[in-house]
Amino acid sequence: MGRAPLRPVSTGLAIGPQAPQELLHRALDRAVPKLAGQPVSAALCFFSPTLAQIAPEVIRQVMRQLACLRLLVATVPGVITEEGYAIGENACAVMLLAPPFGLSPVTDQVQGQAILSMARREQCHDAWLQRAPRMGFLGGRGTRFWQNAQPLPGPCEALVEGAASPQAAYSPGIRPLHAPLAVSLQEGNLLLRLERYSALPLLAQNLPFSIREEGRLPLERLLVGELRPGQSSAVPPQWINIRATDLNRSGLWLERSLAADARAFFALRDPQVAERDTRIALGAARAGQAAPAFAWVFSSVGRDGAFFSGSDRDHALWQEFFPGVPCIGAYGLAELAPIQDENRILRYSKAFYLFSAQTEHG
Repeated sequence: MGRAPLRPVSTGLAIGPQAPQELLHRALDRAVPKLAGQPVSAALCFFSPTLAQIAPEVIRQVMRQLACLRLLVATVPGVITEEGYAIGENACAVMLLAPPFGLSPVTDQVQGQAILSMARREQCHDAWLQRAPRMGFLGGRGTRFWQNAQPLPGPCEALVEGAASPQAAYSPGIRPLHAPLAVSLQEGNLLLRLERYSALPLLAQNLPFSIREEGRLPLERLLVGELRPGQSSAVPPQWINIRATDLNRSGLWLERSLAADARAFFALRDPQVAERDTRIALGAARAGQAAPAFAWVFSSVGRDGAFFSGSDRDHALWQEFFPGVPCIGAYGLAELAPIQDENRILRYSKAFYLFSAQTEHG
């Protein structure tokens, strides 16, 4: 029997109490041998936690070691590879790309090509967001980026070379609790009524029995979905957090007010729905193409093991549907996804992007 063809992508993951540079070397020790001598055209490196101390000289040393001229680095709340994941602890994940794959700078001539996009929340303005199809994540104020050994004050982005258009798989994991209703009364961020229903009693009446049994409103899992007039059913709602209840006025304090002409509904972040959504999304992706060469995975920090009351079920399903396929990803505050010809900012979701080598037919 002949040898299996070499895969031009490899990953490495290191988790432990060591300093970032030691974790990076451990991750590379796992990733480099998998390429079996293939040259490294580009590399991605994610460190957690967000405030990990990264020395530019360490990045330069790695570039020399790999003979690689394109290295993107980010600090994030958590990291993911096909082997495992870590969130809130010291970890490093790397992905090495060999020809035909690579990463190249984003130029003004970009048209329709998907862009790996990583930014802090405050850097995500409309002009940048809608420039071209974007896939990636948004981080908090502590998130930092480097291109090669240079710190980046702005967003970090790159084009993928040698790959066909990625296949996307999205898992919202959110359960609507009732049909959308018109917003009829709010005062600033205080939602008082949807149509003729007072907000707080409406939410309480539509909670699943298992939640009502708990005797408290799990505000950390409850959301308001906002739909604008004429919004396609294929476009996800804007998800808005509920900050507090107002018992005196039977209202709910939201993180922002709703559009006056919007329809809205209450929803629940549900681990069973999340697992179902991921299974459906990955099943469709597997049926739609041959095994991908590699993937990127971007997850909400709210879709970690604690959300699933144990381990990250999304990750287990990736291993089930695509065993051995290299992936790298990050946990962040929001996910960027091109949906219905427009880039969307998702929340509390998992976004998978699956890449295959480009053929002469594209």
